[in-house]
Amino acid sequence: MQQELLRLAVTTKTGERMAKGLGSLDKNFGMGSMSRGLKPRSHGWYPTKGYGAGIYGGAVFPTVIEAYNSESDYKRWRAGQDFYFSSGSSWADRSIYSLARFPQGAVDGQSKDIVTLFPSKNSPERAWYVGQRTRGSIILPQPISSGTITINATDPDPSTHTLVWDVTGILSVAQLGIFNIFKGDQFENTATGTNYPDDLVEKDAGSVALVLTDVSTSSMTLTFDLSRPQGRIARGERIYWKKLVYDPSEPTRYAWDPASNRHLCSSFKFFCCCPDHLGGALANLEYPEGDAGMDEFPLPNTARTVRSAWEKQGVGYYRQWRSLPFRIDERRECKHIHAMRWACGCPWHEPDDYMIETDQDVDQFGFIGREEGMSEEDYEEYQMLRELNKDRYILSLAEVVGIELFPPSDVRDGIRTDSRPMLWNDTLEPDAAWCRQNDWWCRRGTSEIKIFNTSANKFESIITAGGIEYPMIEEVEEGAAGSPKIVP
Repeated sequence: MQQELLRLAVTTKTGERMAKGLGSLDKNFGMGSMSRGLKPRSHGWYPTKGYGAGIYGGAVFPTVIEAYNSESDYKRWRAGQDFYFSSGSSWADRSIYSLARFPQGAVDGQSKDIVTLFPSKNSPERAWYVGQRTRGSIILPQPISSGTITINATDPDPSTHTLVWDVTGILSVAQLGIFNIFKGDQFENTATGTNYPDDLVEKDAGSVALVLTDVSTSSMTLTFDLSRPQGRIARGERIYWKKLVYDPSEPTRYAWDPASNRHLCSSFKFFCCCPDHLGGALANLEYPEGDAGMDEFPLPNTARTVRSAWEKQGVGYYRQWRSLPFRIDERRECKHIHAMRWACGCPWHEPDDYMIETDQDVDQFGFIGREEGMSEEDYEEYQMLRELNKDRYILSLAEVVGIELFPPSDVRDGIRTDSRPMLWNDTLEPDAAWCRQNDWWCRRGTSEIKIFNTSANKFESIITAGGIEYPMIEEVEEGAAGSPKIVP
């Protein structure tokens, strides 16, 4: 495979050089000055950040090897490993512990989340935000039992094989309905009871995580994809996260064992607002100076069709070049998420899609561990600009809580193709007729965040639970009672 990729890459590079080398007759055939040496550059074609990549219709054209290396999980895994073991001090200085609440709760009505800042000179805020919903943030109130579990594995197509759990008498209809927020998320058998975090199993090698794919309030069931399990394996003293191979002839191998008397709980869920993971970018609302063309006013490019009225209306504030997969297990994780996985004790087992390095590609696609070097001035900007507004923080927090970020429909016409509540980034409060229960609204460029209450028909910043008022998002101290905790 490597030889074929190299052969194709040489062909691509040769053709690209021939096209560029001719230039125009009135500009010396495109040749640079002979008085100075040539600077190393990428073999593919990439518009500049300040101009070409920010104009409508811009596009990028990597070579075969560049494209392969750019998609490499191994590259990101190694970079995240380096972040954790070598340069963790550069990002561990600021983590925001919070409780996100809903008026009607799924089990206890709280999402226990941590958002960690990674300083970066490439971010308009000089930081990227990695959100995580901690493992066990959601724990089902009763353990699984043999009488409530059904395995559907008779279809010749293994991708249709499912595990169905009947939660009659375990969840109310209202509680079960909230689980629509968690479709696409992973759940695992790593809780011995309902007390968070005390009942979460440590060193949980052999545990299995399945993706929630369907919620039915009519049949009172939760349906999980049996065909794409992931879980933890032990290698020496360390436990790794790994994709498990499903065998259709042995469908119960990775099905949760009712005899274990374990409770299901939510797995770690991660999200990062950096372009590598998000597949998009928000406008620079903090410091719009310098070489910031596409950061000041991001526009779509020709590599991606604008999907919906919502995306069209976001022109100038955000742009997307890749849609974020609905399922957690289908997403590409960036180096910042890989670093957090190491911190959480669930790093991926070493990926096998190693990079193809040639003499020409080493400089550009070598293993990138640390962010591009930050000067003292860069760190001063990081301290000044981080959390200046809540746009990127709320983006990262909302996704791990279960809020839809980019709806593929015209939500202002009442078209909602997804059962999840959504995040509004409008400057003005959205019309109540457009909204549904538990929608979030972060006023663009500010620190104002509210949740929609259908009973009051408006956005509110206070949640009432058990007759007690709470902020919808409450920042808490690390280690405080009830605060999010990482149980590795």
